[in-house]
Amino acid sequence: MNRQKTVVLLIGSPRGRKSTSFSLGNYLCQKLEEEWTVKYGYIQQLVMREEKHLELITLMNTADIIIFSFPLYVDQLPSTAIRAFEVLYKNRTEISNRKQKIFLPIGNCGFPEASQIDLALEICHNFANAMNFQWRGGIKLGGGEAIHGICLEERGGMVRNQIKGLDGAAEALLRDDAIPQEVIDLIAREIIPKGLYKGMGNMGWRIRALKHWNMFNLKKKPYKK
Repeated sequence: MNRQKTVVLLIGSPRGRKSTSFSLGNYLCQKLEEEWTVKYGYIQQLVMREEKHLELITLMNTADIIIFSFPLYVDQLPSTAIRAFEVLYKNRTEISNRKQKIFLPIGNCGFPEASQIDLALEICHNFANAMNFQWRGGIKLGGGEAIHGICLEERGGMVRNQIKGLDGAAEALLRDDAIPQEVIDLIAREIIPKGLYKGMGNMGWRIRALKHWNMFNLKKKPYKK
């Protein structure tokens, strides 16, 4: 009889369970939970104090599959996520069976284009290689603010492609396969059309300018020569 696998979901957002990172990772883990055990870890809590580092390492030792769900900060991983990578790499010899562990990152950003996350996923890939983890692909999603920490089922049709894609990712993991490129592409489809995103952004700037009685200065270029 095969040993039941353990999935560890690492949440890279300081917002924890209220984050889009949790919404995405938790949806995928709920699909895997039908067959495997799922554990949760919150990077903010595990790396801020040195005495918690052992807890992070212990959690990694229980994992067969590590799902790392994180938000993009401008164009990079959150500093706490980078710190977690540093702690794990420094203590890599304390983590057993690293070559058998699967590492799957899920990145999300507020920009409509999921391609903004590509650099962060490359860093995740480099980390997986340095740790000798198995890389099964990286998942990326733009327009994450449209989810805003709400469970995906409640967002309904807006995220139908992402739900279908995460279902496909769960099926691939359960088969012990890499995440198919068509699944990655499906999850990366725009949630918010670029035109609508731009219009909402412009409206937001105008509302903020009105609040500060500064509506007519938006187009000023004080540093233009």
